[in-house]
Amino acid sequence: MLVKLRHDGHKTGQFSVDLLEQPSAIKVGPDGDEIYLEWNSTVDDSGHLRGCIACGGEVFRERTFPQITGIVVVLAFAGAVAGILGLVTTWPMLIAMGVVLAIDIGILTFSFTRLVCYECDTRYSKLNIAKYHEPWDADRSSQIKRSN
Repeated sequence: MLVKLRHDGHKTGQFSVDLLEQPSAIKVGPDGDEIYLEWNSTVDDSGHLRGCIACGGEVFRERTFPQITGIVVVLAFAGAVAGILGLVTTWPMLIAMGVVLAIDIGILTFSFTRLVCYECDTRYSKLNIAKYHEPWDADRSSQIKRSN
């Protein structure tokens, strides 16, 4: 599993860890800072991560998309408007829309799901995610922030 540590919205380090080994501490970054991991009640009986190993907080499921997604959405919208208005109805327009569609399908293919901690914003990827993890919930997030 790949763990990306975050603090105040910025990435502070990353490391890979095996859920089966569950090391108590790990060295991160070029300085070799040692971080102690919380494994108690953060892994369920089937070996899935159920909580944050950095702070012990709750995690939610998040789907990621490559950064080019916004550009493709704008291109698709512009092409659709141009087609509806009848401004461009030639073969090059159809080919361009086909290319945009192919890029969009590629983006959906390369997107992946990860877990993110509500409290410390640490991100977990390259792991099997249990089905009981819910997507981000604004109410739950505000409850956690109020309790801290």
